[in-house]
Amino acid sequence: MSRPSQNLDLKLVAAARAMVPAAGFSGLSVREVARRAGVNVGMFHYHFKTREVFVRRVMDEVYEDFFKTFVEAAEGSGGARARLRRVLVAFARFARENRVLYTLLLRELLNSQPDILAFAKEKFPRHAGVLIGLLSECRKEGVVRPLPVPSLAMFSMSTMGLPNIVVTAFEANKIKTIAGTPLREFSETLLSDEMIETRADMVLAALAPGRGK
Repeated sequence: MSRPSQNLDLKLVAAARAMVPAAGFSGLSVREVARRAGVNVGMFHYHFKTREVFVRRVMDEVYEDFFKTFVEAAEGSGGARARLRRVLVAFARFARENRVLYTLLLRELLNSQPDILAFAKEKFPRHAGVLIGLLSECRKEGVVRPLPVPSLAMFSMSTMGLPNIVVTAFEANKIKTIAGTPLREFSETLLSDEMIETRADMVLAALAPGRGK
């Protein structure tokens, strides 16, 4: 007997990724995912067996998309500072394009959701290792302050990622204006490519040695 089309698993994962912004990872319903994908529930169980296995597949795909862009930015030509700038920009752009997922992941980590916590413990050391290695290179080249590398990493990533959380929180709370500026206009400016590039330059300026001594 021939196996069912393997494209069904891709349809299910795509449907789930579209649902996560509203439902969160922990709120994904097998029946609703199957309905939106146009796939029989029996085929869901054929491909994934359990909901837990499926949710992990969805999280893995989101992370692998992120990790690929992260590594590509960290590698290539240029000194450590130039590659660090590429990483900061790539991270901020990915967080912007997936900002609801990014915010939900952080929220569920803060709520100690067990599946998300286990996922983070397994995956996060991968991109953290890339960033720490890059910042260590920057320290050796003398282009960043001689501070503990984990502190440099936390400052860099939080500065680049925080605007996505802020905008998502404003939208969730139905805030209409910020200091007299319509929220949509404020958000488009704050999350624009130009502002991402500017924030990356500001982070590098703040990390530069010889300041504030």
